[in-house]
Amino acid sequence: MRRYLLHIGILAAALTVLLFYFLNIHRQWSANEMMNRAQIARMLALMRYEVSECEEMGKADGDGALPEDIPEDEWYGSYAAVALKEGWMKVKEDGGFHPADTFSYGDLRYMMEQFHLSEDLLSFSIKYRQDDGMVPKKQWCEVYQLLLAESSKVNKERFSIHGTPANIAGLGAWQVLTTQGIKKAEGLAVDIYMDRTVQAYMAGDEILCIIGEETGECRLENVWIESGENDSLRVFFDGYERRMELDGRLSQALEPNMADLTFADGKLTGIDYKTSRIKDALTGMEEGAFVLENYGKIPVTGNLAVYQVSPSPREIAKEELAADGTVYEFVLQGNEICGVIYQDYAEETIRVLLHGNDGGYEHSLATVTADEAFTVTQGDDVRRCEGGSEVTISAGTGSARVRTENERGRIRVLSLERSCGTPSYHGALCIEDEGESLLLINEVNMEDYVAGVIPGEMPVSYGAEALKVQAVCARTFGMRALGTTFRDYPANLDDTVSSQVYNNQEECEESIQAASATRGQVLQNTEGLTATYFFSTSCGHTSDAADVWYSGGDSGDDEAVSVFLSDDSVELQLMQEEDFRSFINMEDGTSYFEQDLPWFRWQVFIAAEDIRNSAAAVCQTDIGELEDITVLERAESGLLKAIQLHGSLNSCTVYGEYKIRQIFSPANAELMPQSGESVTGWSLLPSGYFYMDAMIEDGVCEGYLIHGGGYGHGCGMSQNGAMKMAEMGKGYDEILKFFFPDSELITE
Repeated sequence: MRRYLLHIGILAAALTVLLFYFLNIHRQWSANEMMNRAQIARMLALMRYEVSECEEMGKADGDGALPEDIPEDEWYGSYAAVALKEGWMKVKEDGGFHPADTFSYGDLRYMMEQFHLSEDLLSFSIKYRQDDGMVPKKQWCEVYQLLLAESSKVNKERFSIHGTPANIAGLGAWQVLTTQGIKKAEGLAVDIYMDRTVQAYMAGDEILCIIGEETGECRLENVWIESGENDSLRVFFDGYERRMELDGRLSQALEPNMADLTFADGKLTGIDYKTSRIKDALTGMEEGAFVLENYGKIPVTGNLAVYQVSPSPREIAKEELAADGTVYEFVLQGNEICGVIYQDYAEETIRVLLHGNDGGYEHSLATVTADEAFTVTQGDDVRRCEGGSEVTISAGTGSARVRTENERGRIRVLSLERSCGTPSYHGALCIEDEGESLLLINEVNMEDYVAGVIPGEMPVSYGAEALKVQAVCARTFGMRALGTTFRDYPANLDDTVSSQVYNNQEECEESIQAASATRGQVLQNTEGLTATYFFSTSCGHTSDAADVWYSGGDSGDDEAVSVFLSDDSVELQLMQEEDFRSFINMEDGTSYFEQDLPWFRWQVFIAAEDIRNSAAAVCQTDIGELEDITVLERAESGLLKAIQLHGSLNSCTVYGEYKIRQIFSPANAELMPQSGESVTGWSLLPSGYFYMDAMIEDGVCEGYLIHGGGYGHGCGMSQNGAMKMAEMGKGYDEILKFFFPDSELITE
């Protein structure tokens, strides 16, 4: 018996689920295929009158004759009032209008009588239809088309639907974002037509009824893709932002760009990026064309989109473009301009963690001032301070935000010391109270940040083109840091060599000009923003990042991005020991950009005992008396990637240029650059580009004589190389292409 009851229960539950399922299907079908009385009243009213006229007519009927179920503040109130007043519709037997009731054949018969419309004109018969039968939307549209013979206010139109208040927060009630702009669809269920092309009856900007959906693809052109990752896409078009959920996952993250989107059955099926761009000055605007400084007159598509994409996207009118030589990025579709990208960087901000005088990031207090009036905000307390006054914030007193009233002013932090003395900062100084200590974070726009990095990373005497190279590298590094956190601190990066040296030397006219001349420009490769590493001096060749930070395993040399820094054609294979020695000894007759600089070549003798001690620290093993060192692997740049030390007690293998430079620490030796002036006290070799010869006496290894070149890790841009190339007359874009051949210069 119990088992029988259990089976009955399971069957009842299954039937209940099926019932709800079919009721839901029926409800959706009804919403799509049937019209209610309120919707019909709206279509009839707007066939003859404007919305404002309907509202006035609804208010004018103040004799209380309207049914109680037609409240004036409901969307259908004025339309129902007009339909009743004109006699096109009537109240039900109980005296109510019943706006939500389905439009029936009885309603249709009454309405056709009022308009003197014969059934003979219809393709279907209503003669034997029951009065309470529901009129399908298709039949109603056939009747409505006949009524429109005497109306010029309603037209059939075709468009795609791409947004409603359900997926776009900025839209108002009943608003619909279409390929024809914002429309209004009071009382209509339009979400079922999302990302589909439809035909509809329109009265001005009012969607009266969606007649049906067209088959085939639907296309949304010239949208701005803000981002795309995993299973979602964030796009901006017609002044609105929308997040789209995807059926599958994207194979890689999408970078911001203009694109066309293709949909089928309401699903996104294609993203066509518009990568063809030109950057030029706009000097004139004519009918259907732009005049560019270097390209002349170029025609413009009819659906031109103009986007200001930073600090946040917004669509601006074509007339807002300045034809006064302002530089824009023009997006091409064939031989026509379909889009204009305008960058406004004023509010693009980055958060920089400031180190203390002891090198750490924790501060016990912060004392600030400014040459002009500034404000200090702590919670709800906002203090205005006169220029020259000093304010001290101590740990435990709460977080604070300090900024000058003048947007271009600078906050001086008296409690900090830098090479330039007391540092000062554009933007805002955020003082984060951690309880027992403070964190100081400079929230500054990207261009001011770049101007503050340049003099700390490159001498301004290197010249304008070299400084522009440094500016692009610094900006690309900063842009890569946006959206990330630095070592779990609430900042994107810090102001030391751990990120980029910032505000150690004050910005100057040269650094400001370099930042301004390259405003917004970054390097980009197929993987996104380029990792723009830089170093002091090359050996005549650069290295790929995978080689510099090598730790064993597959070398990846086939994909290495490294170059000879010479205008000559060089045939040397630096992975081969013989060629590398010839290269370091300058025996190949090639001229290199940096060959006359002190650290282009150098040498040093490292005693065997010093190597043994370094090996103990690096390898954590005592190798005993040093017997031999073997080169296991060089990169195609000649960089040492792996060596093996052999001793009387043990052997150890060392990977990576940094650890190799540690093994041959010249702390107790004299380094001799090619300029001839020796230096002492260095803890690392200048670089990992060297060869070594054992010094053997009486069969005992006394140490190694090392011949090398360059100063720094060798990856990316050589600062002295950029300086020399600039002196030769090369432009900054040409120099960047030399150092980063896999990347292109774009405006981010």
